[in-house]
Amino acid sequence: MDISLSLNAVLDRIDYSSFEGELGVRNITGVASLNEAKQGDATFVASSKYIQELKESRASLIVVSKDLEVSPKSGQLILRVDNPSIEIAKLCELISQKMWNRPDPGVHRLADIHPSARIDESATIEAFATIGEGAIVGPGCVVGTGSAIGPACQLGEGCHLSSNVTLERDTIVGKRVRIHAGVVLGSDGFGYEFENGRHRKIPQIGLVNVGDDVEIGANTTIDRGRFGPTRIGEGSKIDNLVQIGHNVAVGKHCILCAQVGIAGSTKLGDYVVMGGRAGASGHIEIGGGAQLSGQCVAYSDLEGGAKYGGAPAIPLVAYQRITVITRRLPELFKRLTRLESQLLGE
Repeated sequence: MDISLSLNAVLDRIDYSSFEGELGVRNITGVASLNEAKQGDATFVASSKYIQELKESRASLIVVSKDLEVSPKSGQLILRVDNPSIEIAKLCELISQKMWNRPDPGVHRLADIHPSARIDESATIEAFATIGEGAIVGPGCVVGTGSAIGPACQLGEGCHLSSNVTLERDTIVGKRVRIHAGVVLGSDGFGYEFENGRHRKIPQIGLVNVGDDVEIGANTTIDRGRFGPTRIGEGSKIDNLVQIGHNVAVGKHCILCAQVGIAGSTKLGDYVVMGGRAGASGHIEIGGGAQLSGQCVAYSDLEGGAKYGGAPAIPLVAYQRITVITRRLPELFKRLTRLESQLLGE
């Protein structure tokens, strides 16, 4: 897709404190990394360790931190800012608006809408979407192609559902929630009791409640509660391929990276971060501000405000020391063998 942004549009978007140089092109035509940027592209530098790459970059517009000592080449414009990553993100927002234009409001003729569903006139329902009995779709919502909104579901203002999203019955979604392709909210929790040699299914009659400004990545699944709700707190961001069990309570502004798994009835405080493939067993609490490194697994309660690693989870510094020692085990074993041989020889 062709992108073209005027310099004025860029400058209006970026909060810069000073600039050097002169833009050698009429418009900005893309955003790229230092190595891949070509003439017309914008890029950013947040650290002095990339100075050499910056000197070799062909980018026309470069967003840098205030204290970075660098001068523009001919035809380059440098903008100095507090946080280059955030400012370049603002520019990407402009481009994304052009790449993914909001579709016109209205219900596609190939959508299947239950007569009792309430759809705001400013919402967009795309082809082959299904809206169930008593469902509510709020102002400015977009329900993508092939998505299914079950009975009695509620979508707050400004939600965006990509293609093939499934909301099972009674799911509640707040305002400005973005849900990517293949997500399933409100499927049955994994609940069984062993009786007379068989696994008896426990009906899951709760729901899923998602707060405002949440983003849920592709193919993530969040199970409905056994009785009450499974909750996702306001502002939390969930990556692709995450599994959240029944009656889990995720606090506000949490970060759950790809392949995180959280078993039923576990509670996460606000601002918890779980790295890729981290996990938590059921019926435990992870305190606010806790950070779990990749593949870390919590089997018991964890205090908030601390960093953890390993399985089972231990303080991250201790885990890192153990990792270093573990790598030295072959060498230490050889040394021990030599010492034993020397002692036995005496």
